[in-house]
Amino acid sequence: MQLAIVILLAVVTRLLQRFSRGRRMKQICGYVWVTVLWGMSITNLGPYWFAYPMALWMILALVLIFIQLIHNHEFIYRRPWPVFWHGSLLYAVVVFIASLFSGKLPLI
Repeated sequence: MQLAIVILLAVVTRLLQRFSRGRRMKQICGYVWVTVLWGMSITNLGPYWFAYPMALWMILALVLIFIQLIHNHEFIYRRPWPVFWHGSLLYAVVVFIASLFSGKLPLI
């Protein structure tokens, strides 16, 4: 079922990017991908085990903000957000793939 959702989302994303050539649509599709992958990871991992990838995601966001603060001397500005969402998409894909094999985790 999840594979069908991923394939359907990939087809819809491709069609939307093809018919609307704006950069904004690529950003929105990235947000949708991250949200859907996190949602499916929650269903695979359960609420207890999902807390660990979520905490690491938050730590990575804080590290990105800290790097932005040191490098550009600005706290939260527009520039780190594309980097954050690209990193979030990559991390969400890794967590989703790992969650597919999470049947061996102990129940707590």
